Amino acid sequence: MKIKQLTAIFDFELPRWKIPAFRGAIIEKSGRENILFHNHSGDGFRYAYPLIQYKIIRRNPAVVCLNQGSEEILKFFEKPDWSLVIHGEKTKTEISHISFDYFICEFLPKSLPYRIHNWFALNEKNYRKFDALENETEKIRLLQRILTGNILAFAKGIGWRIDSQIRVSIPRLPDHHLLTFKTHQMSGFTLDFTANISLPEFIGLGKSVSRGFGLITRRKNRWNR
Repeated sequence: MKIKQLTAIFDFELPRWKIPAFRGAIIEKSGRENILFHNHSGDGFRYAYPLIQYKIIRRNPAVVCLNQGSEEILKFFEKPDWSLVIHGEKTKTEISHISFDYFICEFLPKSLPYRIHNWFALNEKNYRKFDALENETEKIRLLQRILTGNILAFAKGIGWRIDSQIRVSIPRLPDHHLLTFKTHQMSGFTLDFTANISLPEFIGLGKSVSRGFGLITRRKNRWNR
């Protein structure tokens, strides 16, 4: 499955908790009538994988755009002024790095190593199930099933029809930590895993990927440092 991917990293630093404000600033600059920027339509939420996602990559805010999202983001870049108002403060911005390419999502004969950052793996129901498991192996298996489901949701969102078995392996159970989502705190993970498919760098998996959660990187990538 060939998809388009555009990644643009801005030239200023931003703490992770300000990603929603950065997202809002991009939306306001580009125009709220452009649905892919915020995944809301006039009659409610667009229940589909976000094709424009807002991230922090090595301390700098970034947008990662897939397929139609890589075309829609031009509505921002076509503006004569890229300044953003973040938490009431106007910031003049430039792009420090931009890339556009076609990426092949496919099954592989050998699994690749990945890292997922600040992953919302457990909703309230799954957290109770996870917490009740006493065996570490069973907890890992639950996380592997959830991560596989997240990959399937990504595949559906880009129009990739999965016709083979996804094999996900998490080598060890990491500690979970509290992440703030809107006004709530939820359990999140940063962990290493392998999968027998190729995943694009910097996409998100799981809940709230448009706000930078569940960021995927290849292990030993320079952005991991």
